[in-house]
Amino acid sequence: MLFKVDCIDNGPDFQPVELERHAAEYADGSNRFYQVSRDFSKQYAHIYSARLNTFRNILGPIVWKKWGDSYKILKLCELREKNTMCIIIGTLFKLQKLKPSILKELSDQLEIIPQPVRTHFVHEGDSLVLEDELQRIKLTGDCININEVVTGVVCALLGSENEDGVFTMKDVCWSGSHVQKPLPSLSSDRYIVLVSGLNLASKTADHLFSLHLLLEWLCGVTGTSQYQIELSKIVRVIVAGGVFSSESSESSFNEAAVISATECIDSYLAAISAVTPLDVMPGCKDPSGIMLPQKPFHYCLFPKAIEYKSFNRVSNPYECDIGGFICLGTSGEPVKDIMRYSNLNSHIEVMKKTLEWRHLAPTCPDTVPCTPCVDIDPFVIYNCPAIYFCGDADLFATEMYEGENGQRVRLVCLPDFCKTKTVALINLANLECHSMMFG
Repeated sequence: MLFKVDCIDNGPDFQPVELERHAAEYADGSNRFYQVSRDFSKQYAHIYSARLNTFRNILGPIVWKKWGDSYKILKLCELREKNTMCIIIGTLFKLQKLKPSILKELSDQLEIIPQPVRTHFVHEGDSLVLEDELQRIKLTGDCININEVVTGVVCALLGSENEDGVFTMKDVCWSGSHVQKPLPSLSSDRYIVLVSGLNLASKTADHLFSLHLLLEWLCGVTGTSQYQIELSKIVRVIVAGGVFSSESSESSFNEAAVISATECIDSYLAAISAVTPLDVMPGCKDPSGIMLPQKPFHYCLFPKAIEYKSFNRVSNPYECDIGGFICLGTSGEPVKDIMRYSNLNSHIEVMKKTLEWRHLAPTCPDTVPCTPCVDIDPFVIYNCPAIYFCGDADLFATEMYEGENGQRVRLVCLPDFCKTKTVALINLANLECHSMMFG
């Protein structure tokens, strides 16, 4: 792919030259998100059953490595002997007094029991139970910080059942990150650009100016000649939700607003696709089904952009392989939901926890809408990524996560571009990451 650069540090007789855009092999790894069953006649119990069965297989060898074979692994229905140490594997369920419910909402509307308006639902009286396919048991013990877990996480617990039928936890075993495949060694720099919340339908002058600057930067028409050579090493751009409308916009889109903005949005994305490969994910305020995993945008929204093979409509969550580096991320909904139901107040901290739990969205389908999957839980993190991103964050943040088995994962929180004018630039050669502002 070629893109033309017009260097600003040359004289008036300088002729524009064409630089070849560097490329990286690409493979879409999101089949489990595309092919998920969407049979709404099914119950949501199936996804919990599929999740538990998957993690039983994952946790088996991890439990043996941590605790050996001194203790039996039992199901809840097999607990017979009181005060006998054993291991149970199940799904955590968090009993929260402040958790919203439809009955409370109806009570509020009818002014029976007024409910305070909340965005955070942690209470000192919250408690945990562990569930499997047949029953549940109340948990006690301090090996799990109740304010740092959420409903839907699967774990293995070492402990014993007391005379009151309560399971006293002595230790906990999380799944942890999967073994990471060796990362390629690159001889030169290769960059990925990550951005969230473009909010391309916004008509404000300062935002349009920032969008124009971003487009010029990606096209290589700004900066010195040496800087433009560096820009030619951008091998891919990923937009993590908020394409039409971002979370910071004042209201959700209606049909008329989507139709009126579509032509301009299509032209903008086509202009990017003309110079670099582009992956576009939907977000919670975009014209796409709200249930996770979100399907890619309908092709009819982008009649110009789809003419480019470099333009890809992808799912949310999204996983791909770029030059041997697995890249995984969401538009931000699961991370923000975990923050609402725990005391984890940082996007980075939540992302670390999801890697430790080996699950992208444990609160699906409890508090995040999701399709009633039957055979598999698509949100299990089957491959340890090299790059793990989250859209719709408050601020740009990044950190290198290191797992127990030497896994190295670049964590990136992508702020709303509409508010911050910020994108993230990741160098595949060393996984270094920094932000760029267009204001």
